This record gives sequence, structure tokens and C-alpha cells, in this order.
Amino acid sequence: MTEFPAALGECFVRVSDDLALQGWSVQADALPGELASSLASVCRALWCNDDLSPAAIGQAGEALVMPAIRGDYTRWLDDCPPCAANAAYLTIMEGLRCSLNRSLFLGLDNFETHYALYPPGAGYRKHLDRFKGNPLRTVSVVAYLNADWQPGDGGELRLHLAERILDVAPRSGTLAVFMSDSILHEVLPAQRERASLVGWFRRRPDNPLLR
Repeated sequence: MTEFPAALGECFVRVSDDLALQGWSVQADALPGELASSLASVCRALWCNDDLSPAAIGQAGEALVMPAIRGDYTRWLDDCPPCAANAAYLTIMEGLRCSLNRSLFLGLDNFETHYALYPPGAGYRKHLDRFKGNPLRTVSVVAYLNADWQPGDGGELRLHLAERILDVAPRSGTLAVFMSDSILHEVLPAQRERASLVGWFRRRPDNPLLR
């Protein structure tokens, strides 16, 4: 079993408690600074080398690229050349998955994630992360990779909560975690490039919790 620094273990506990209480959690400086910086470098190298593709909306076979609705460029980590930063991030996500399963009995089986870069002016309109008729995505995770993000740069993750609207600045190291089937959200346009890792903890199709 991987041993995590105390700060990460405490972060996992806070995320579990928040999801149980309100269905979402935002943790500033959750990722170690050096790791967030390395991940940002990987994302921007992919962007500069034209190795990110325009993101589509909808499920495979029916997906369409519609920049007016969703303007980011993505690449799945499984499709990226192996590197230490990607491996370290996946190890942290595995720790979070195990923590959520121990605390909340969610039956999370695997994790899928991709880099996402929004050029200046691009955003993503309000949506849910769980596809209709496909209940596998259970918990959404967004890790932000933008150093020196300033008020006025835009690019906030806007969570449409029952009691209020919450805007989350995409500052480096911040982790946003929320239930995929119930938290409406959008990405507001930014004034500069905005990088992140976006992923989902998924259940197995035969999980009895899906029945």
C-alpha cells in the first residue's frame, strides 16, 4: 500500500467528509507544488506540439465537436507517453479512490482522466458529467495546473449548487471533486490559457449499486 504524506491523507478525509455532507469538495493546494508544475509542463508541451485534440460532447459514436458549447483541447493520460508526473498523479488518485470507497462505500472501480487546455476565450456550457443511460461515472475530479492565476483572469469552474452558485478559480494545485450525476457545472471563459486534468471515478457495469 502506498504511503502518502500526512497532508494528502488529511485532504482525502476532507474530500470524503464533504462529499458525504454536500456532494462536492474544493481543496486548495491539494497537489504538491512540484507535481502540479510538472503536470502543467506536460500539458503545455502537448499543446505546443499539437498533441491535444478538440474536445467533443456526447458519448462515443455520437460525439460532436461544438466549440461554441465546449472549447477545450484534450488528450487521455492512457494515450500520453509515460512520465513520472503522470504516474505520480495516478498514484494520488488511486489513494483518493481507496479513501472514498472506505469512507462512503461507493464501489469505485477505476479512474479515467485527460489533460484539458482551454485557449483564451474558450469555455464549457452548463452540464452534468454523467451521460444519460450510462451510470458508470460516479465522482468527478478536476486538478488545476495554472500558476500565478490572478483575479480577472477568468476561467472559473462554476458549480450550480442548490443553495448558491460557487465559482472556483483554477489555481495550480487546487482539486475540485463532486458527484457526477448531480452537480451542474460550467467553465467560464478565461483571458489566458487554462490547463487542468479532468477525470472520473467509475463503477463497474455489474456493480449492484447501479441496479
